[in-house]
Amino acid sequence: MEVIYSIRPLLALLVSLCAVPLIASSHKANIREAWTFAAAIVKFVVVVSMLPAVLRGTQFTCTLVEFLPGASISFKVDALGMLFALVASSLWIITSAYSVGYMRGLQEHSQSRYFCFFALALSATIGVAFSANLLRRYLFY
Repeated sequence: MEVIYSIRPLLALLVSLCAVPLIASSHKANIREAWTFAAAIVKFVVVVSMLPAVLRGTQFTCTLVEFLPGASISFKVDALGMLFALVASSLWIITSAYSVGYMRGLQEHSQSRYFCFFALALSATIGVAFSANLLRRYLFY
């Protein structure tokens, strides 16, 4: 099995985290929702970019810090994690479209807060999918 050391697993996680301040600072609904869709599409593209290599049996790995042997902040993309990330990132696009209609239709208050927490939840989901060890998975869970 080939292992590729890449920053892409981390990028898939950071896309929605970076979108949170942009969504929160958008005072107009159209701009807030544009940031939501842009982040969703970019996350999906990053996840799909790893798919061909994962289908060939390759694993993507990204280690940030290693505290002790076996206890590190690292991410690993394998076939099962890729399946989970593909489902989560593709559903984020669809759910965002549904959420826009739902939130606008009912004229809900705090729509920016809703979309911010939605983006945070997707970051945690990708973190769980790409966790390389139990410590990291527990942290994102």
